[in-house]
Amino acid sequence: MIEFYCEHCGQKISAPKVHSGKKFRCPKCRNLVDVPQVGSANPVPNQSNVVESTTNLKYSDFDLTLLNVQEQDKIRNITASQSDVSGEAADIPQDSGEKTRQAGSEAERRFHWLIDIFLYPFSISGMKNLAIFVVVPPLMFVLLFVLPGMLICLFSLIRLIVNCLIVLYMFWYFAECIRDSAEGWVRAPQGMGALPDMSDLLRQMVHAVGCLMFFLLPAVIYIGIAGRIDIYFLLLLGIAIFFYPIGFLSVILFDSVSGFNPRVLVRSIYNTFIPYLGLFLLYVFFAWLIWSMLSTVQDSVLWILVMRFVVFYAAFIVAHLTGRFYWRYQDKLQWNLESQQEQRSSD
Repeated sequence: MIEFYCEHCGQKISAPKVHSGKKFRCPKCRNLVDVPQVGSANPVPNQSNVVESTTNLKYSDFDLTLLNVQEQDKIRNITASQSDVSGEAADIPQDSGEKTRQAGSEAERRFHWLIDIFLYPFSISGMKNLAIFVVVPPLMFVLLFVLPGMLICLFSLIRLIVNCLIVLYMFWYFAECIRDSAEGWVRAPQGMGALPDMSDLLRQMVHAVGCLMFFLLPAVIYIGIAGRIDIYFLLLLGIAIFFYPIGFLSVILFDSVSGFNPRVLVRSIYNTFIPYLGLFLLYVFFAWLIWSMLSTVQDSVLWILVMRFVVFYAAFIVAHLTGRFYWRYQDKLQWNLESQQEQRSSD
């Protein structure tokens, strides 16, 4: 693990070595910070700084994350007991992980959980990104009809590049929403302002599209060989659709193709079968929503904007609930993300 301190608020953060050199979100102030290279983490401050940081956190409304549960749990126990922190080191008892997650989850919710789910995109960064996804591509299309003829070719090329970047960023941002929600957050994370590099954008797109192709491959091969749609094709298609949500979540959180491990996926579905049915039906509804919108396209800019808003707003909700599925049932899933990431880093 790499231990370092947020450059914005001084919060201590622990991250797996696999994230060395990448950007990471501070669990307290939620600003993006650079994870130091291995061996260059920020030095541990003296005891007086720790006391001051702990005292300030007493009045903050922070959430627990998967990567620094122990540190946050220590602070929570200090503030709960209202004990004086002296210059000498003290042993601080820790609650179980399940109790810690429940306490953090209760502290996060500002409204009833059902209302709070639909408020997920309504953070400053979430609304900015929603506006980009909904407005920018149609706006650039409309500009094609008002620009002078000599600029149309140049603007068409610019429009193609911008749309490609938006698509790549969209895959990356929704993956961030899943990871952020898996850590317990209930509002859309910061995205603009600290853009990932091109390799991160491409990797997230490959994970999302590759996951879908992986599960659809048997059905595609069958219809290519048989040349017809029958009960066997529908069975293979149904299996692909059923396994996609858990596979997609696994690949995003593991950030690796190791998330395709069939034994892990089957065991995860078995251990969380009833809740997973709810997640599966959510994905089915989202697919139906997209199909319905595409099948009722009208020649109206207003309709296109409404359609895009509904689809991307629903995508925010689906990404959030996908991550929250892990947050809520991580003990039953038993994925051990941290140990897996450290093992890949050591390899």
